[in-house]
Amino acid sequence: MRVGQWLQPRHASVEVFEKDYPQVDFSGLDLYCPGCKVPLKLSRRSAAGRLAGWCKKCNRAVSP
Repeated sequence: MRVGQWLQPRHASVEVFEKDYPQVDFSGLDLYCPGCKVPLKLSRRSAAGRLAGWCKKCNRAVSP
């Protein structure tokens, strides 16, 4: 697995992130959080088709 990147601009909360990425995608990529290096799944998809995930430990959004 590779290391992801922080999603820019930074989302202040999970609620805002989930509003911007409304579709749940269970077949998303697996990668490591760039901060804490914990493996996580990119389980959210935006209307434009971009994937992202939320690191609960760092409290930040991660993209490939």
